[in-house]
Amino acid sequence: MFLSTTLSQNPRLAEYAVDLHQNGIIRPNTYVLDLDTISENAAKLAETARNHGIKLYMMTKQVGRNPKVAQAVADSIPSAVAVDPWEALHLARAGIPLGHVGHLVQIPSSMVEAILDYQPEVITVFSLAKAREISKAARARHYQQDLLLKVTGEGDLVYEGQWGGFREEEWISAAREIEGMPGVRIAGVTAFPCLLYDGKEIAPTPNFQTLVRAARTLEEALDRPLDQMNAPSATACASLSLLKSMGATHGEPGHALTGTTPLHEHPGQPEQPAIVYISEVSHREGDIAYAYGGGHYRRSRMRQALIGRNLDEMMNRKVPILELSPEVIDYTIGLRVGEMPVEVGETVLFAFRTQIFVTRSEVAVVSGLQAGKPQIQGIYNHLGESLC
Repeated sequence: MFLSTTLSQNPRLAEYAVDLHQNGIIRPNTYVLDLDTISENAAKLAETARNHGIKLYMMTKQVGRNPKVAQAVADSIPSAVAVDPWEALHLARAGIPLGHVGHLVQIPSSMVEAILDYQPEVITVFSLAKAREISKAARARHYQQDLLLKVTGEGDLVYEGQWGGFREEEWISAAREIEGMPGVRIAGVTAFPCLLYDGKEIAPTPNFQTLVRAARTLEEALDRPLDQMNAPSATACASLSLLKSMGATHGEPGHALTGTTPLHEHPGQPEQPAIVYISEVSHREGDIAYAYGGGHYRRSRMRQALIGRNLDEMMNRKVPILELSPEVIDYTIGLRVGEMPVEVGETVLFAFRTQIFVTRSEVAVVSGLQAGKPQIQGIYNHLGESLC
């Protein structure tokens, strides 16, 4: 999906990633992250957000909860949103302040106290029962925890596996009950996805309209303004003015940090591509060569790869990818090589939309690329744990 863009805008990343593999420094099924470009992307996002009066929380699941990346991003975007409580604890232990926890995954009952020990800025709740758990834990710590309500409306877009939240007919009654719980306070509302790329531009979803309606309803019912209208999904420099115009206060960039939102398939975006995926030819059957898998994400929309032993050679050896059905495990990735001569051990270079935390991949974090002095800052697993 991002192969051509990456080769044109960040060829040093592609070249160095191939060299690392050919020299045996990284293994197949490894993502290579350009730390300096990610830092620059974060700085651009932070500046644009400040200009629009929007606050940002960094999202790290796409880069495998990587602490080295999070620490670099924190220079511009200080706090994180964690997609689940395991990510929250991992980031907090790495010294990253927690901005937003509980969305898209609620905090399990046995983990509420551990999360509250790190005093996140806000926690999203889907139910009164979860609010009561947080109230009890916060009260025991003589601490007030701010909450966001996840809100849903009729006709909203909800991805499978992401169900839950307060329905429109529950907003007022739930808010009043939560406001009566000691140790917690409703700080605002959130929903997902609020923005999506429609093939031409980033546009609001029905969920965003629900979010706006919920904020107005609750402000009237509680007789006070809300601190947050958090509108995640497709947060990028190009979408921050839209967030502002819709009344949002917070965004949560993830793919924008690596220049891999769907909008970034097209050149001209402020954020530059900062991630590639490296594999290796395992074997061949007829006109299909197979590369080692483990890093494929079903929504990646990857279409092509380069094969060879150096980038100059590979530029003339671009091949289409054999699409995998959702039912299979990506032990290998098929490459339609046709009559092209291919050798076992050749590097395969990809650039696509990913979610590293759901893969079986390794992650190499590289700095100094753009200054011509590249060095590996660390190699990690898909959950941000150091391997060397």
